[in-house]
Amino acid sequence: MSWPSYRNRYLPAMTRGAIDTLPNKDKAFVVLPTGAIEQHGPQLPVGVDALLGQIYLDRAMPLLAEDAPVYVAPPIQAAKSNEHTGYPGTLILHRELLRQLIVSAGRQLSEWGFKRMGVLNTHGGNISVIKSALRELSLDYGMEVQVLSSPYEIDICARERAYGIHANEVESSLMYATTPDMVDPEAATCCWTGTLDDPKILKSEFAPATYAWKTLDISRSGVVGDATVATREKGELWISRAAEALAARLTELVS
Repeated sequence: MSWPSYRNRYLPAMTRGAIDTLPNKDKAFVVLPTGAIEQHGPQLPVGVDALLGQIYLDRAMPLLAEDAPVYVAPPIQAAKSNEHTGYPGTLILHRELLRQLIVSAGRQLSEWGFKRMGVLNTHGGNISVIKSALRELSLDYGMEVQVLSSPYEIDICARERAYGIHANEVESSLMYATTPDMVDPEAATCCWTGTLDDPKILKSEFAPATYAWKTLDISRSGVVGDATVATREKGELWISRAAEALAARLTELVS
């Protein structure tokens, strides 16, 4: 079995002796992927967020220099998805359990000799919990920790950029390109919660002030954005850009 493509950097694929003798652990950087298992409309599998983290790594890690001390920890695939309650296929971890999983992973990595870790998160609902966990790892265990940020150019309209927050053009395109046997583009739909001039009931996800909501309140289909304009070609372009951006960021961190 050759999966993943970065098997020589994947900690679960190593023996305990190999992990114990890895060089430059103080400089090394460990990536902890966090995703989610939750509904993603009628056209996508429920594992989109968990899968995307693995897809990004599968494309990005082979772009690193052979001697770059970057490693990947076991992923946390289910997480805080309570905003998607009410749909079949959503698997929810309590926020405290997610925090404990992240802290535990970081603590164990520290005991193995690693001192630097970044969370590669592909589910927005996890962010507040991740930041709390990383603060604990920094203060209590002296680890250098961060949420990995590697933005890349996405060519979408302003409305999609503001209101396409779930199972949208971007997520659908990425999945069409990378997991074509898991998707059903003909089932894609469009649901807007507002316009640029009139936000109606839901501000954009990163607005200065928002309110608590669940997806069923704003979209019966589970799509928030326009998935009907997603294409495999767009997804292939964007996943390439994402991989290059992530590889560049990881290279910077260990240089």
